[in-house]
Amino acid sequence: MIAIIGGGPAGIALAAELDALSIGYELFEERQLAATWRAAPPDLRVLSPWWTNVLRWRDALRGNPLRKSPAREYVAHLLEVSGGLRGAVHERTRISAIETAQNGHWRLFTEHGERGVYSAVVLATGYFFRPMLPQPEIVSDGSLPMLHAAQISDYAQLNGLRAGDAPVVVVGRRVTAGQLMLELNARGIACALSLRSPIEYRRHGLVASLREAAYFFWEELQARLRPGLRRPSYPVMDGGATRALVDSATVKIWPKIDRIERGALLLEDGRRVEAAAVVLATGYRAVLDLLPQPAELDEYGVPAHRDFELRAHPGLYLLGFDNLYDHRSRYLRGIRADARRLAHRLSMRSTAAK
Repeated sequence: MIAIIGGGPAGIALAAELDALSIGYELFEERQLAATWRAAPPDLRVLSPWWTNVLRWRDALRGNPLRKSPAREYVAHLLEVSGGLRGAVHERTRISAIETAQNGHWRLFTEHGERGVYSAVVLATGYFFRPMLPQPEIVSDGSLPMLHAAQISDYAQLNGLRAGDAPVVVVGRRVTAGQLMLELNARGIACALSLRSPIEYRRHGLVASLREAAYFFWEELQARLRPGLRRPSYPVMDGGATRALVDSATVKIWPKIDRIERGALLLEDGRRVEAAAVVLATGYRAVLDLLPQPAELDEYGVPAHRDFELRAHPGLYLLGFDNLYDHRSRYLRGIRADARRLAHRLSMRSTAAK
């Protein structure tokens, strides 16, 4: 019996693959299934085409396979897949600890008591519920609203940050920062961008769109030709409308924020500027709190591993984290492929144990 901790795309994908191999499992989710995507603004769009992200190939041609679906559509897909799972699914069940049992097995502890034993445990806990804050953190006296992008479940929340002509300041330079800039501008809310390093943009336009569509087919082929290719995976900011806002100075570029005091920002260059609020688009950290002991992290922020298995904890596996197998591993299209790989790995482990 396998324990899966996390009921997002990674946990659901692995459960479906284990079903296909007739391997028993229990899936534990602290909130609801697909909680990450339920918490995202419903109009937020995934970064890659529909066909690359679906967990079942038969769904790839449902509608335009090249569309970038909104979060609400992807939630519906996840719930449809999870509705057919054959293993035991426990929602609103928080795992408080993982401990070793006899014979290299594992047991879990919840608020409802002990569960197990399990021959293997898979942490599919992801990133979304562990926002990354700027380092060093912005010192604030609490005189201005400051929130992380993870706290925005509907872009309509941005309307509540409006304060006259004062800008909402977005901290960050990647794709989430760009999406926030567009949403603020669409609502007529002034916006500024606080940066620690220059912005990099994705190419924009018809040719760029065609190249991007072709890229994902090439990436799939490359994954087969060069298995296990690891490299930095964070997406840069979209070009087009986002870049136009910056180039036209509609969105002002400010340096790093040193601190917030008396309703204003003190910038690294010594300026004191008025602002309505600060929104941190500074990314996320891996949720690894359940590891039996602190682990040294690699360059991608993940504990040392081999074939998804933690070197320090045989029988404890990871899924959905950055560069576990290749540079796609933290993204939906990589999770789908990695779930299949891990399921076969667990199948071999189960067969060897018999």
